[in-house]
Amino acid sequence: MLNSDCQVTSELPSLRMGMVGLQEVDLSLSCQRVLASQGSTIQITWLGNASIALSSIHPRNPYDLILLDCRAEGGRTGMAGDIKSIFGDALIMGLIDEADSAVEDIGEAAIDWLVNENVLAIAMQWAIREGRLRKRVLQERDQLQRQLEDASFHNEMAEIASTVLHNVGNVLNSVNVAVNVVHELVNQSSVVLVHRIAELLKGHGEDWGRFLTQDHKGKRIPPALVKLGSHLIEEQQTVLKEIQGLVRNIDHVKQIIFSHQTMAKSRGMCESLSVVELVDQAVELSFQPGDAKWLRIQRDYQPAPAVLVDRHQLLQILVNLLRNAKQAMQLQGGSSHFLTVGVEGRSGDGLSVVMTIRDTGIGIAPEHLARMFTRGFTTKHDGNGIGLHSSMGTIHSMGGSLQVHSDGIGTGATFILTLPVQAEAMPT
Repeated sequence: MLNSDCQVTSELPSLRMGMVGLQEVDLSLSCQRVLASQGSTIQITWLGNASIALSSIHPRNPYDLILLDCRAEGGRTGMAGDIKSIFGDALIMGLIDEADSAVEDIGEAAIDWLVNENVLAIAMQWAIREGRLRKRVLQERDQLQRQLEDASFHNEMAEIASTVLHNVGNVLNSVNVAVNVVHELVNQSSVVLVHRIAELLKGHGEDWGRFLTQDHKGKRIPPALVKLGSHLIEEQQTVLKEIQGLVRNIDHVKQIIFSHQTMAKSRGMCESLSVVELVDQAVELSFQPGDAKWLRIQRDYQPAPAVLVDRHQLLQILVNLLRNAKQAMQLQGGSSHFLTVGVEGRSGDGLSVVMTIRDTGIGIAPEHLARMFTRGFTTKHDGNGIGLHSSMGTIHSMGGSLQVHSDGIGTGATFILTLPVQAEAMPT
């Protein structure tokens, strides 16, 4: 019978044991008693003839412990290796003759223990205990792996949510600026002057001709209307432009959310597009008419092929880089800044499109350059370190690269975004 320290408890995992090349009658009574003492916590499969045993073993129905008869056919060299290749986690015992002293000729690296018939019962007790411990360790490992996968998934979801909030926040900044511009225009609208003129005319409704030609107040109305007409046209055009920007920004917010929803299911909607047009759109989303008072934007567009990308993912990255450049120039101060936006096609290891954003902002300290794309790193007092990190990850998923260069504080910075030109995007 088994010793007390070998008794099976309900807390220990059950085992599946395969007997390769053996039948129950081949085992001694002491071995049979050891197996019987395990009750239903061990499932035994008698695989019989070793020559056909491997064909009976299926990786979907794994074994935890295998007893391999090595007493015949030259020790069945190689069979243990074949079994190990199917069940890498299985423990293998090799049964040898008592008189077989040349165990090195029989054993192989895949066999964990070589035992003879006289000690098989004791070895089997020990192997069952070790098998249970190993299975428990493997189960705990699998559980930890699942926990790590769950944690990774939740971390990824949190990162996606942070990225969405960051990108939407960027757009909402522009929305807020546009709303303030429209509010100020409406609040100070020249429509009030039109109302005052109408009130003056209403007071002289029976004699407009004399009022407009002889009265000192009336004579000022015609030239005022001329100026007022031009001013109202300009006012209307400004409001319409801001409203069009609001519509684009609201559409961009919807596309940001849609793109991240799509990324959770697939790679996203890719299309062949002109980078120049997308860069221009990003500039419109990132700057307001009032910025022209202190900023001059120079466009350096060279011939470049189309790229096959998700439009709104690339637009998010460009808007993020441009707004970073704007903030850097505002931090630097001064009333005269330059932003150079470049696009060009290059041929090296493969055809690619390179986008360059160069500002005259506050620049980047040398010790910060290597950390610019690290999640959580930021030099802004109100930053969160998400934008550049997210942009780098998205660009890598597109097969491209994102680099930054700066000669130090006060020297501005240059961001270089490179995307490969895929064959699908090439014109036929």
